[in-house]
Amino acid sequence: MPGKDIEFLKPLVSRIVEFAARPSEAGKKELWARHNALLPTDKIPVTVTYEGIPSPQWELMLGPDHMRATDPLARDIEWDLKRRIWAAEHIADDHIVWPALFISAVVKKAAGWGVPLEWKSTGDELGAKSIVAPFADGIDTKRVAFRDFEIDERETRLRVEKARELTSGALAVHVVWPSLGHSPFEVATEMRGMEALLLDTLDAPQAVDRLMDAVTGAYEAHHARRERKGWLNVFPMDDGAYIAANIWRVHAWYARKTERPFRPMLEDEWAYVSAQSAAGLGPAAFERFVHRFNSRLALFFTKKTVYYHGCERLDHKLHVLQTLPNLRRLHVSPWSSVAAAREEFQGKVALEVHAHPGKVFFTMTPDDMRREIRALIDAAEGVPMDLNLSDINSVNGNPETLTTWSRIAQEGSRHW
Repeated sequence: MPGKDIEFLKPLVSRIVEFAARPSEAGKKELWARHNALLPTDKIPVTVTYEGIPSPQWELMLGPDHMRATDPLARDIEWDLKRRIWAAEHIADDHIVWPALFISAVVKKAAGWGVPLEWKSTGDELGAKSIVAPFADGIDTKRVAFRDFEIDERETRLRVEKARELTSGALAVHVVWPSLGHSPFEVATEMRGMEALLLDTLDAPQAVDRLMDAVTGAYEAHHARRERKGWLNVFPMDDGAYIAANIWRVHAWYARKTERPFRPMLEDEWAYVSAQSAAGLGPAAFERFVHRFNSRLALFFTKKTVYYHGCERLDHKLHVLQTLPNLRRLHVSPWSSVAAAREEFQGKVALEVHAHPGKVFFTMTPDDMRREIRALIDAAEGVPMDLNLSDINSVNGNPETLTTWSRIAQEGSRHW
């Protein structure tokens, strides 16, 4: 019942409001905004990406059967607030606690490609999946027929009003609009299958070109439509001083200077560009079949808000990524070299440097963590960087490791 759900949520909402009012939050906003603008900061920003921890692991932090709300939207809000509160209480990183909710728009019909994109799964959240490729017998670009999302704007407005009611109007409510993202090679992979598509770059390169052109063209039309409709994931905060991030680990940046009222444009978003399925391609093939199509999408983001994500080793492709338009942030995974990225970019982008999550949770002592963090900072040698612990699929039965790593990272971040 809504009345009971409001009562269940009330202490959670109050806790978020309390955290958001802490003086330290203002410092974190300015820290991230300066860092993302490549301006000097007095410390290295630190992030633990707790948002990606699988839900079964959260029972270790929140307890079994902890959910109390009954309404589906109220349960979504409860789940979000509980994780944010636990993180604010136990993780000493630079996450900003915004006094806000981020509510998904109501999608009437999902986007489609004219062919089914399916995954075979065991149903286990932590289990493996495999692609069921519609082009298993060969690329057939004529079958690609993109149909964009259909949004129920009325139901979305009602959902926002209900979220405000459930939280007694104490939190701002922002709509998160659906987006295809900015990684067309991943869609091509789902259509053809990874192994087959990689072989096609050798055996049928023109067919791969045509498929990538068709998929990228659909992405371009999709993003242009989102801008026309105003379906942009741009969340102004603090009377327009900052914008809250639409992707993990960016957190905040300065709003574009404009006459009031602020009207978001596509260039105000951050673009999350990646192509992890193309990890097996060498630099030349990557440039031809992936990078030039990613570059078409990156052109939209003229305020230099392009983030390139790559959990794979990127060292041999850095000279290609150097030419990605409007690049501002680069993911440097535990399998990539911080020193190589520093040498290639010379401080022209922020390096999103990642500790090794498997080692952190399964083999490292606090002293080991301290040594790894020191080595990562030394490898960057003063160029803009942030320290991150992400891809946390298991806390190995010990959530306190999240606290320990963040505390040690913060200690190191102040002595760079």
